[in-house]
Amino acid sequence: MSDQSRREVILKMQERYAGLGREGRSRLLDEICELCGYDRKYAIKLLRRKVPVGDGKARRGGPRSRYGEAERRVIKDIWLGAEQPCGKRLKAAVPLWLPHYEGEKGVLEEGHRKRVLAMSAATLDRLLIPCRVALGSRGRCGTRPGTLLRKEIPVRTEHWDVDGPGWIEADTVAHCGESMSGDFCWTLTMTDVHTQWTETRAVWNKGQHGVRGRIVEVEKALPFAIFGFDSDNGGEFLNWHLADYFLGRKEPVAFTRSRPYRKNDNARVEQKNWTQVRQLVGYDRLGDPSQAELLNAL
Repeated sequence: MSDQSRREVILKMQERYAGLGREGRSRLLDEICELCGYDRKYAIKLLRRKVPVGDGKARRGGPRSRYGEAERRVIKDIWLGAEQPCGKRLKAAVPLWLPHYEGEKGVLEEGHRKRVLAMSAATLDRLLIPCRVALGSRGRCGTRPGTLLRKEIPVRTEHWDVDGPGWIEADTVAHCGESMSGDFCWTLTMTDVHTQWTETRAVWNKGQHGVRGRIVEVEKALPFAIFGFDSDNGGEFLNWHLADYFLGRKEPVAFTRSRPYRKNDNARVEQKNWTQVRQLVGYDRLGDPSQAELLNAL
């Protein structure tokens, strides 16, 4: 029996159930449980409902929500301005951001303001669910595993504990829009672990020669020497051209790679991918080679 048919049966039986005695109700419950497959206690709850079932509107148990669209608008603006933190961090940020929000959007009514400040971290997360769904996931993973040098380039399993510059984390960012197919620009990001000095270079199609050339440019521009270079497992890094460049020196650079699917291994450069690339360039597709030079000029 379909859900719609069950709702129709319960709707019809509610009137009969209210007018029957103890034995009649018992027999009616037996009939409904056999017909609809309901548990007896659940069938009793359905038949005792004051609001008729079958109107197609889902009802959640418990008290009505204290917060609505007005509160969601305030929280959404603060959440976006604070770079979309989780509920626990947003809870701590709201009192700090709210005065600035009121300075820009206007002072909130006292009751409205109290409700915004009273929200728990879990409530903030629930209230922002539609906003998260609407924004979706805009990132595209462009890492294609390089298999040639898996044995020659070791995995770095510990964090660098350094007291000076020269230890570099590197990554690439795709300017592909909504599709990874075809040709488009990429940004090479290199971040020093100790100083957080960050250099970015645009490259067309992240080929091995192109990426190596941009890394050479970055090294010449750095005010310090490179002692260690750590990247992900992408083929633009794990290739003989870059291995010869770093390992073929009189004093080789410590060339390592992160664990697959562990972005936190290169957390510093991953953060700079957002602040130095996405916040400036966005997510649009850059599908013309000349745009790479424009990006470098920028």
